[in-house]
Amino acid sequence: MNTPRHALAIALLAFATVLSSAAFAAEEKKTASATGTWKWTTQTQDGQSRTTTLKLKQDGEKLTGALARRDGTETAIDDARIKDGQLSFAVTMEFNGNKFTRKFSGKLDGDTIKGKIESERDGQTQSRDWEAKREAAGAATGTWKWQRTFNNNTMDFVLKLKQDGEKLSGTMAVAENPETAIDDGKVAGADLSFSITQEFNGNKMTRKYTGKIDADTIKGKTEFERDGQTQSRDWEATRAK
Repeated sequence: MNTPRHALAIALLAFATVLSSAAFAAEEKKTASATGTWKWTTQTQDGQSRTTTLKLKQDGEKLTGALARRDGTETAIDDARIKDGQLSFAVTMEFNGNKFTRKFSGKLDGDTIKGKIESERDGQTQSRDWEAKREAAGAATGTWKWQRTFNNNTMDFVLKLKQDGEKLSGTMAVAENPETAIDDGKVAGADLSFSITQEFNGNKMTRKYTGKIDADTIKGKTEFERDGQTQSRDWEATRAK
């Protein structure tokens, strides 16, 4: 037999369930955004791999952005829209004096977009699949540390990085020496590179670093000139928490 207290408990439980479901739906809707830098790789007719970069910004159901070209310029997207994770847009480019339009459509699922690309060629519509991955925003940003032993002495390296798109800036400090700014910093996907010039005993030495980011680890190579020869060493840094 239901008592008023029992009925009230059931009502409160139902109300809490509704609130929880609404909060979950709101959070899910909030995080389902197309904003970011997206990349995918295709094979050309001569067997070469080509990576395409698409930058998107979502504001409600409005979608803006640009597709990067091989010459470094960007072409704005047209007729862009997104609703309930379904997005579409068009890109018009000019080749040898002729305009060429491609229509993109796809489904947003977390950090992946899967869909179709349609274009007109010789009066016929051609369609192919495309799958883009969102580039992690500022994946290289942070403080990275590692150690190296020279002549039985262990030296601490501290690398502070800041990523802004494909641009990389920062400083490096070795042992108790002051910080030195890095040069030529670049990020492409999970791959990064930079160089640093430091002075030891009155001599300047430049080291070039390359590496691959994997979560909180960077693994790669460092190259430098010594006695007229290029030397290479492995390096592995861990992100400081």
